[in-house]
Amino acid sequence: MLDILSYSQIVPLGAFAVAIAYAICNAWIKTSQHETELQQRTMEHQEKMKAMELEIARSQAAMTDRKSQLA
Repeated sequence: MLDILSYSQIVPLGAFAVAIAYAICNAWIKTSQHETELQQRTMEHQEKMKAMELEIARSQAAMTDRKSQLA
């Protein structure tokens, strides 16, 4: 039983475990950054859409006001 867990086998297994942990952490960090960027873009898009809606409402109000002045 002790031969299975000899030093020459633990070092490669430990290195393999560390490599897997590093890869998982790296992937998680990239995914988290991508999610944050996506949320930022979504918020910017929503702000632009609200600004466009306000501009449309203003222009429609101005047109309605002009029509009422001409009549």
